[in-house]
Amino acid sequence: MSGQQITPLPRCDTAAREDERSLVHRLAVALRTTGFHDPGNTSVQGAIAEFLCAARTRWAHEQVWVGVRNRCVFVNDERLRIGPSDYLNVRYLMDTYDRWGLGGVTFHPGLRDGEVRSLLYELNQKSERGLEELDARARALGLKHVELTEPERESEEPAAHLPLRTYSACLDVCREIQETVREHRHIRTRRLRRVTQAVVDQLLEDESALLSMTTIKEFDDYLFTHSTNVAILSVALGQRLGFDKRTLGDLCLAAFLHDLGKILVPREILDKPTKLDPSEQAEMQQHPIHAVILLLEQEQLNQSTIRAIVAGFEHHVNLDLSGYPRLTRKDSLTLFGRIICVADRYDAITTQRKYRKTTSTPHEGVRFLLQHSGSQFEPVLVKLFLEMLGFYPPGTVVGLNTGEVGVVRRPPLPGSALSRPQVRVVRGGDPGTILDLAERDAAGNHPRSVVTVLNPDNDGQLPALCSAEIDALGPIGAGIGDDLPTSPVRLPAAR
Repeated sequence: MSGQQITPLPRCDTAAREDERSLVHRLAVALRTTGFHDPGNTSVQGAIAEFLCAARTRWAHEQVWVGVRNRCVFVNDERLRIGPSDYLNVRYLMDTYDRWGLGGVTFHPGLRDGEVRSLLYELNQKSERGLEELDARARALGLKHVELTEPERESEEPAAHLPLRTYSACLDVCREIQETVREHRHIRTRRLRRVTQAVVDQLLEDESALLSMTTIKEFDDYLFTHSTNVAILSVALGQRLGFDKRTLGDLCLAAFLHDLGKILVPREILDKPTKLDPSEQAEMQQHPIHAVILLLEQEQLNQSTIRAIVAGFEHHVNLDLSGYPRLTRKDSLTLFGRIICVADRYDAITTQRKYRKTTSTPHEGVRFLLQHSGSQFEPVLVKLFLEMLGFYPPGTVVGLNTGEVGVVRRPPLPGSALSRPQVRVVRGGDPGTILDLAERDAAGNHPRSVVTVLNPDNDGQLPALCSAEIDALGPIGAGIGDDLPTSPVRLPAAR
């Protein structure tokens, strides 16, 4: 076992980065395949052969290190941007490294398929003593072309990265919940509780930082980001209602699970790029009932899960009891159901979908809530939601009276007017500068004000994060754009 550093390769071009992505993808697939099949299985043989082909294509005469640092994958010293299609397999690789306390594996020239097979099967075994035991097994098996390396010492994570890590953990747990239920297994409630508590703690520590994460809309599966965003928005709203930490945790759990029933809706309906016909719409409207059935099948009933079941059933029922499912013996909704209804509708209408030609901006989203306050939504909750996000919520692209264009990064600070958020300049002036529109000049006037809302490419919004912050997300940051088009589109009059 060695902690030596690998000499980095020259900076990769596009083709080289694709070689690295292919190498990690094939290693992760081979590792996962060996976890399910015996050594003689043709799937195992094929997966190992593909990994060796990838390794020998570019690294036939030099060593290559595949490692993990801070839940990010590296090939030598280059961090790999993981695409959505690779996420499940790469997460399996990262989890395996974590289980063994393994920092990385160096593959040396001359690597043989038998060595790869032996290594992968050992990695899939249970760990008793961690890396020390794995290293002893590797030596006993004579793996001459494989070197195991210890994890690097990690410096203390900057406080600014904590919201990013919390959001990443939320996406992970949402994906895990859906996989677990699809496979008719029990949800790991202990892990779920840890994540819900992390959301609560982070919102109590710095509400606006985590709210800014909800502008991430371009991850591979709408259900994961939507459930995560609804959970964060719901808990932030519950916090303003004065809920204690336990109640906030229950609300977070209910929001994570509110759309669980959609996993039983046919994919061709969920992803249909045009308007649903009446029969398809009826099928879609069954998902709150599906959620109830799936959660009852978990056989883990307690106060928290009962609250989640009821809230999930109610989240498409409006305040005036219109919406769906249709109710005949109920004259009011639970507070959890009303909160999640507001958060769910806001995130849904501000997220780009295939069947919509245009997407509402966050500014239009809060206007929609205001327009339907008292009929679809609880007026007190809408008022608190507006105070929480402001007139121009994070992600809104705004034009200022100075000619600058910016993305709202954070809601207005407490005590500031709701129309004066913090804005990151993206064009004009000094790009990247953070402006607080609540600031006044020496004469007591506001030098900058919002004069228009823009809808770039009809996407509705841009991530409230800068590119460096997105990079800190690691694998989940892949594919998130952060550039304005050259010609922003002015919004039409609000409908």
